[in-house]
Amino acid sequence: METDNSNRELVCIQFPGIVKNNEKALRCLGGIKNISQVYSHPTKKRLGLCFQPDNPYVKKIYADEKPTAGVVIKVRVKKTIENNEVKREVMSTAIVGRVSKIFKFESMCDFQYLPVEEKPGSSQGQCVLEKLLPTGLEDTGFMSEPSQLFIVPSHFTRSDKPVGYMYTDKRYQEKKAITDNEDNLHYRLRLERGMPTAGVPFNLIDNLPTEPQEFYVKQKIERLSTYPALQNEYDLVQKLFDERPIWSMNLVKYHSKVRTPSLKIILPCLAFYMKSGPWKMLWVKYGYDPRKDPAARMYQSLDFRVRHTVGIHSVVLTREHAQYKRADRVRSKHKHRNISDTSANEEITEATVYFRPGVPPSQRQVYYQLCDIKLPEVEELLAKEPPPGYLCHPKRGWLPPKGEETCRDHMFEYLKQMVISNYSADVKFEQGSSDEDNSEDEGSSAIGTEVDEAQ
Repeated sequence: METDNSNRELVCIQFPGIVKNNEKALRCLGGIKNISQVYSHPTKKRLGLCFQPDNPYVKKIYADEKPTAGVVIKVRVKKTIENNEVKREVMSTAIVGRVSKIFKFESMCDFQYLPVEEKPGSSQGQCVLEKLLPTGLEDTGFMSEPSQLFIVPSHFTRSDKPVGYMYTDKRYQEKKAITDNEDNLHYRLRLERGMPTAGVPFNLIDNLPTEPQEFYVKQKIERLSTYPALQNEYDLVQKLFDERPIWSMNLVKYHSKVRTPSLKIILPCLAFYMKSGPWKMLWVKYGYDPRKDPAARMYQSLDFRVRHTVGIHSVVLTREHAQYKRADRVRSKHKHRNISDTSANEEITEATVYFRPGVPPSQRQVYYQLCDIKLPEVEELLAKEPPPGYLCHPKRGWLPPKGEETCRDHMFEYLKQMVISNYSADVKFEQGSSDEDNSEDEGSSAIGTEVDEAQ
């Protein structure tokens, strides 16, 4: 051994192919810059690979970061030919570094629909990419010419990995009957979809719930029999609601470090979920009515979105590279997991629940509570009491007209100054409103995810 670099950490990328040109392989991975961004945010971004980077119709495959243990060794071998025989002799060996992380591409890449058409009289295909994508300024003559009918579906499959499928004439599997015997407690099937929900739509007429539903109380008692530590977690979350009547699930996770499976049982026992209105996607303590308390304006939710063209992608994740729930993964065979098992991606960062100067949002769309936006301009706005006789508004709550737009403008200015000063990027912002009338397409995914977690 010539040198010992065992303390030097390296990251391995298992390229799904034979690499003959390193530059082309890096270009398929998005370049060094993209690899560095994925390495800096391993829990939020995924490493994508495109075998034809210039072809936008090629479907990318993504790699997952996995722990490993290995070393990279450089070996120098001397080859000699004697009597038409090749002899190899090891001249020197050296440790380049150790590998603790590896990116593996384990998904399928055969779902491709490429712009190819058959030549007349030939069995070989011809690429028609140049006919589909403009290469420069075109005159108006192309409007009268027939166009290529090349329409690509947005998704080819719901799963990136091959899954076993049971071909059967029966549409639904027969379920075994569940008895009340305690012996079957560990083998209960998944609850039916018709379970009661803790979600409450916002209006100014109906009374808000004052106590939890019996279903959730029984569910908590049942889970305590198999997971006694749930009581300590319940007391911890209850203490948070005693200090503050309205919380988001991410904020509860950030302060209590309680995992999602436990919160799905604890939160419906302490609060109800507000599905719409000024306190949308928040949990409100039973017995507290924010419509009657002007101080509840501090806890209203604000939908903050960042729309950009250049520059902001260096600090805020985009939808294309963000790592969402593993809907494209094969489900685990062990469906009945203990609640004490560790869950992946449970860590909530400060940028997910708080907005501070110098701290960029964790993603392009975040729901903040107004009291968690630590800006002097927003705090000054919240300090102003509503005038006497002012009633709660169905959309803006206790805020004055244009109050939410004013908060967003201040947040955009702080974020713009931060990006320009730290990254010297030419940033162009497009401030889009988040009214329910024009944000259903973009906001429905975030809302649906939170509701699913709440139930």
